[in-house]
Amino acid sequence: MLLIAAAVATLAFAKVREYGLEPAPRPEADCPGEPCRATGRVTGFQTRNVRDGKAIRYPTEVRRNGWLVGFSVTLGRPNKSQRTFFDRLWGKPAKAGVSVLRPAPTRKYPGNAIHRYELVAKSRVFPLNEWFDTKAWFAIGKRIYVKRKDVIALTIPTWAPVLATDRSKRERWRGSRKFGRCNDVTPHAEHERSGSAKRYRCLYTTARLLYTALVVDLPRPAKRNR
Repeated sequence: MLLIAAAVATLAFAKVREYGLEPAPRPEADCPGEPCRATGRVTGFQTRNVRDGKAIRYPTEVRRNGWLVGFSVTLGRPNKSQRTFFDRLWGKPAKAGVSVLRPAPTRKYPGNAIHRYELVAKSRVFPLNEWFDTKAWFAIGKRIYVKRKDVIALTIPTWAPVLATDRSKRERWRGSRKFGRCNDVTPHAEHERSGSAKRYRCLYTTARLLYTALVVDLPRPAKRNR
């Protein structure tokens, strides 16, 4: 968190937002309980959380132009046999990064009914194993410009114990896996190539991806005197 604070300190007097933040008590990741659920080889973002009975839509959608400077993941603590299973299924070590997605509707579907997004930027990925059982913060290094309505997603090239399941039916996230094969979790489906567009049609309900994104708002332009 000290590295995050240093990054924010360079932009004095700017408002800092933690997108996806939830008040205590926050949900915990499944692991090491049984079943210990994790996810991998995917880019995903939360489309709805529930807070105090109220649905919060697109909690990591950017509300104002700014700079993405860091992110957090709330990690479970899988035991040795659980880690071995996930390592064999998805590769090791556990790691994740963040990606900036921009809605890319087509002429035929101007309201983006097909959930199509362009990858405009991404951070490097970070190993997670030493941070299991914590809310771990990562400063992404070179800041990333984000625009209002961009969505900050979590990209997991191997696996990460960042799922809280058995949540409300109104809680859901979207993933980049191939539609019609949403439950086939073994192929690589991460959104990797900058400038490319993907359809995020796989919808997973009663679950939450436990991550947040830290964005420093750009200052509003000064009003001119008439």
